[in-house]
Amino acid sequence: MRNLAIIMLMAGLLAPCAWAQNVVLEEDSMAAEAAVESTTTDTEEEDGKRVFKDRLVVTASRQEEASANTPAAISVITMEEIKVRQPEKMADLFKELPGVDVQGEGPFRGLPVIRGLSSNRVLILVDGQRLNNARESTVFAGIQPGLVDLAEVERIEVLRGPASVLYGSDAMGGVINIITKKPDLGAQEFTMHHNIGYEYGSTADSSAAHADIRGAGKGFGFNLSVGWETADDYKAPKEAAQSPHFQQYVLPDGTVPNSGMDQASVQGGFRMLTGDRGIFRTNVEIVRTDDVGFPGFDPETSGVDISFPRFDRDKISLGWESGPLAGLNNLSVSGYWQHVVKESKRFIDPSPFFFVHTYTKSDIETIGFNTQGIKDLGAHHLTMGLDFYRDNLEDEATNEYPWDSNTNVSVPKSHQEGIGLYIQDQFQAGDRLQILAGLRADHFAFKSEDDPNYVGEPFDVTESDISGNIGAMYAVTENVDLTALVARGFRAPNIQERAFTGSVSQPGYWVVQNPDLTSESSLNYEVGFKVRYDRYFGGVNLYYNDISDFITFVELGPDPITGLNLIQYDNIEDATVKGIEIELETLFSQYWTLITNYSYTKGDDDNTGEPLGFIPPWKAVLGLRYQAGPWYFEAAGRFVGEQTRVPSPENIADAEDDPPIGDFVTADIRAGYTFDSGLSLRATLGNIFDELYSEPFNLRPEPGRYMRMSVGWTF
Repeated sequence: MRNLAIIMLMAGLLAPCAWAQNVVLEEDSMAAEAAVESTTTDTEEEDGKRVFKDRLVVTASRQEEASANTPAAISVITMEEIKVRQPEKMADLFKELPGVDVQGEGPFRGLPVIRGLSSNRVLILVDGQRLNNARESTVFAGIQPGLVDLAEVERIEVLRGPASVLYGSDAMGGVINIITKKPDLGAQEFTMHHNIGYEYGSTADSSAAHADIRGAGKGFGFNLSVGWETADDYKAPKEAAQSPHFQQYVLPDGTVPNSGMDQASVQGGFRMLTGDRGIFRTNVEIVRTDDVGFPGFDPETSGVDISFPRFDRDKISLGWESGPLAGLNNLSVSGYWQHVVKESKRFIDPSPFFFVHTYTKSDIETIGFNTQGIKDLGAHHLTMGLDFYRDNLEDEATNEYPWDSNTNVSVPKSHQEGIGLYIQDQFQAGDRLQILAGLRADHFAFKSEDDPNYVGEPFDVTESDISGNIGAMYAVTENVDLTALVARGFRAPNIQERAFTGSVSQPGYWVVQNPDLTSESSLNYEVGFKVRYDRYFGGVNLYYNDISDFITFVELGPDPITGLNLIQYDNIEDATVKGIEIELETLFSQYWTLITNYSYTKGDDDNTGEPLGFIPPWKAVLGLRYQAGPWYFEAAGRFVGEQTRVPSPENIADAEDDPPIGDFVTADIRAGYTFDSGLSLRATLGNIFDELYSEPFNLRPEPGRYMRMSVGWTF
């Protein structure tokens, strides 16, 4: 019934959209065509009809190229899609992509999971530079994409599958590259642009405001923007309070306690031409996040108070691209400094006789550098470069237990360094065949300093690894390419995994250090095809990922003194993850676009024969968009299957029990209008059927039916 209702809902859009189309065409057909060109970034006018443009990406090869020209599986979320979707947080944008899921609830927390591999195996970049760090990239925490102001994002590129050749260790599962807006330096006359906006969301009574000023032209451009957002505890459907799965995480009215946040941001920078083809750029980002709650535990009634009172990020970056220089097509040099400060509060009081009170301030300072050259040698297109980064970590903590009070830290004062050399060749082997081959060598150093507050074992470890890939694209026709890719990925365990000892955000657990942890590696095989007709855009990917020495938590049993469940990072010998992804966008008329995708992932522990516990169920997305002139309407449905493949038989629900969380359908409708004056109005009605559900990796319910509305003015 729900599926039928979604289809009927999409069909119901025909009437208002047809009316809007008639109005636009009657007023001025030529004006409507021009307006369509300005309101969508994925289509263009060609020979009197609207067709898809190819998506330009940089993540797949560290240089700009069409997404259809790489064998990698990559999705692009454009600036216009971000405006249409009106997400509460950046991670919400990933939910409708094939092969990508989200771990974490609330208006801030949201870690991307690509093909079942979680945040410590997914490299998050901002303008090609690391957001990950050695302290926060873990299964429990993870560096949050929410530390980037979504209003400043031009597009987000999501590369699925290992990308270790170009990006090193943390890219074993995939890469998410958040690309911020940049001024256009090509204009002949210098012009100024301003934008202000406000957005309200009903689910958490949230408000967000943004303002920016930009100037560009005559080889120079600058931008300065400010943003502010606040959100209270969000609300799930009221039925959550009666659900055996959710009732412990919600209040009687469905409110998920301790899930709000406050955030402010400032971003600015400038770009200028140097010489005939060179570009110099600099950028500054400042983000201040306060009172981020850990959703689901009411501090007043549960005895659990977990939050992040402070989560801040500062970054300064510089870069220069030369254009043709010294026989190279282009030489680029970039560097950055990033500072993240995170305060974590864990007050757990399960009984009057036992409590754990910890307060930790983590200070993570990162410096990074890249230099890269591009060279054409006949049919070979070479990309070669060097990466370097260093994370300096220092924790301060206060801990109170019934038996002790101390200032012990879970991670010692330490540093992690990585340096990598890479080369990749795109070779045109014939009129129809293109070969891609790459090789990378990495060296890492992990060293703890003398920290009297650290109770674990000190370490001074160095590791080296080599990764490589080889891929091929064969043009069956002008519009269809067969693709194949074999890629070796690896991931060195970071300092958090090597050193952490102590309590975690999940109540009742205690992590024991494992000094013998080793690196994990993967060998990913992938085949598929891509289509790029004027009115069809998409493809199919089948992959098989063989993972060795996979790092995961292993339960050691209860502590006889404290009763806490002891767990430890450890390597399991082998695991396999395999699946299929299908996506297709169809522009079946001048104004209508059908968006569809499907993904299925299966994972197994090859040692025990049991399913892996972190693999999502199947997912399908169906969307229908109408866009003509200043109007757009969209309906989207997401179908997620029940997850019955769980690690141990006792966790599979009996037929008479309630089914495991999963098997849900959500649907949204969105609409907007842009006036000639630059004023725009947008609205989203989300989860229109008020579905009670949680995402596959989450325990807390997602928001019930909600409304998001925004107004913006560009002048």
